[in-house]
Amino acid sequence: MSFFEWKERMSVGDDMVDSDHQKLIGYLNEMHEAMIAGRGKQVVGEILDKLVAYTKEHFAREEALWKGGHYAGIEQHRKEHKDCIATVTELKAKYATGGVALAIDVMNFLRDWLKTHTLKSDKEAADAIAAAKLASSCKVYTSRKRAHAARRLPRAPTS
Repeated sequence: MSFFEWKERMSVGDDMVDSDHQKLIGYLNEMHEAMIAGRGKQVVGEILDKLVAYTKEHFAREEALWKGGHYAGIEQHRKEHKDCIATVTELKAKYATGGVALAIDVMNFLRDWLKTHTLKSDKEAADAIAAAKLASSCKVYTSRKRAHAARRLPRAPTS
């Protein structure tokens, strides 16, 4: 059984973000399996490095998407990302000088954070952007419809 499983309810409706989340979950599971197999601190450390690096890449892509979608809560979202990176960096530094037990702390933190953040903050951002796009397309449709209707109205005779 996996340490952390992707659930469809975690989808934010954006293929790139969902794919990133699935990859992060994959790294967590890979690290968990390495620890269970006793593959050693070096192997676990390498996976942890990949996980941290990919998390930073994902945050950058996600923030660009939210910024491009004019998400009003982007600053709070960035703060959540920054706080996560700070915590993981601190745990990673402790892992480098400590033992494999700290990798468990990192895994648990990232699993819980990713689950909570995805289900709340990421979904909220994606929903807000989708709603804004829908409202914008409705406005465009309505204005085009009005323009089309105006062209069809009979013109009043001029004297």
